[in-house]
Amino acid sequence: MIEDEKTLRHEVEQELLNVTDTSILINLSAALTSLYPHLVPIHAFAYDAWDDIVIPLYYEMVYQSFSYKYGIIITSSEVHPYMYTLPCYRGLHHIECTLKKSFIEAFINFEWVHVEKQDLENYLIIFKSFGDGSNFLTGGITKEQASEVHFNFVEVEIVSSKTRSSIDGNKYKTMFIRKEDLHFEFVAEEKI
Repeated sequence: MIEDEKTLRHEVEQELLNVTDTSILINLSAALTSLYPHLVPIHAFAYDAWDDIVIPLYYEMVYQSFSYKYGIIITSSEVHPYMYTLPCYRGLHHIECTLKKSFIEAFINFEWVHVEKQDLENYLIIFKSFGDGSNFLTGGITKEQASEVHFNFVEVEIVSSKTRSSIDGNKYKTMFIRKEDLHFEFVAEEKI
C-alpha cells in the first residue's frame, strides 16, 4: 500500500503486479529454509555471520521486490531492517501483518497463548523476521541446535496503530505466529 505519492518513483515491473505482498514474504521464508542447512557446515548459521547474510538478503528479496512492484525507489536506510525492534515505525517502509482468522495461537515467552483478533484491534502487527520462536540465531546457537531450526513462524512486534510506536505494558509486545495465519502488506511511508 502506497501511503504517500511524493515517494520517488521508477518504472514498475509488470510481472510483479501479479505477485501478492504475502507471496513475496513467503518466498523469503522458503529461501531461508533452503539456505540454512548449507550455512551449518561452514559455521555461518548464527551470530554476525547470520546477520551479515540474512539482512541484505531480506532487503534484496523483499524490499527490492516491492520497489519494482510499486514503482518506488527504496534505499536500505528507509526500511525497517530484518530482526530489529524499533521504538517507532513511522517514517520507515515496513511490512504490516493482518490475521487471517478471528483467533490464533501465538508463541509468547516460550508458551502458547490464545489471542483473539479483537484483542489486537487498536494495534498494528509489524513483521520482524521468520523463525521458530525458540532459537535466537543472531545471538548464537550450537551446531546441534541448528538442526532443529525452521522458519515456520513469523516474529512480529505489536505497536500502537495511532503512533506506530511500542506501548509500555503491552502484554503482546513481541510474539511468534504461524506464517499461514497471516497476510502481509508492504507499507511505504514518506521519510520524516
